[in-house]
Amino acid sequence: MPVEASWLATGGMAMKQTAQTLLVSRNGGVLRLSEKLSAGQEVTLRRQQDGDEWKSARARIVAEIDRDADGFIYAVHLLEPRTDFWDIDFPAPHKSEEALARLLMECGFCQRREVVYLNEADLKSFEIRKCVARHCKYCDSPAIWIEAVSEEAPADQAGIPLLVPEYRAAPRRNRTRVKARVLACIRRRGFQEEVAVCEDLSKGGISFRSRNEYPEGTRVEVAVPFTPGSSAIFVPIRIVFSQPIVSAGLFRHGAAYIKPPIDFGG
Repeated sequence: MPVEASWLATGGMAMKQTAQTLLVSRNGGVLRLSEKLSAGQEVTLRRQQDGDEWKSARARIVAEIDRDADGFIYAVHLLEPRTDFWDIDFPAPHKSEEALARLLMECGFCQRREVVYLNEADLKSFEIRKCVARHCKYCDSPAIWIEAVSEEAPADQAGIPLLVPEYRAAPRRNRTRVKARVLACIRRRGFQEEVAVCEDLSKGGISFRSRNEYPEGTRVEVAVPFTPGSSAIFVPIRIVFSQPIVSAGLFRHGAAYIKPPIDFGG
């Protein structure tokens, strides 16, 4: 999403420029700015909405996490996270345990965006029709939901480190696996993103075919289902097995989702 960032520089000079979001979350995000800022620096972020309406929020630079030819990449924390600055509904993290897949979707009527956790029926509907029928609490009626498209052309994010809190591995138990031929995007720090084919999904993990070999125990991030050019939701997984498919020159991987820490409503 394009956002306007403004702050007071040394000497009290007012600075303003357009920033790019690389990641957004409930309480902050990752931005690219051309100016060098220090950890702890407060900035004001603004997003243009319909017409001349703008939404603003105060934020703090947490850290500079990388830099590239286009500028500096910062982790930012929203100082007023309940202002709904991104115009995206983020469900409680613990609800994700019942999800087979995750998508950023928007209502076909009001265009409200929401992180949607897909069950088996939803996943099958998306696989066949690229949409899901669900209730919209803003329209207060049934609606057709489609995958949200990025507000900007996606930037090359290869090698950008991801801000992910510490996670613990989910315990193994019997889980129903759902066959689904959907795309998945695999992201590993320091490597080029890879689009792979998912073979099946469960509440505990996925199985996918890949051109690359990921050794057992490797921690990566996956967005599934994945549509190039659309907003993707990446979650952490750990490779639990890897086997070559010699005839196809590919590798079959099984991976388990890594559970988030308990959310106490912060």
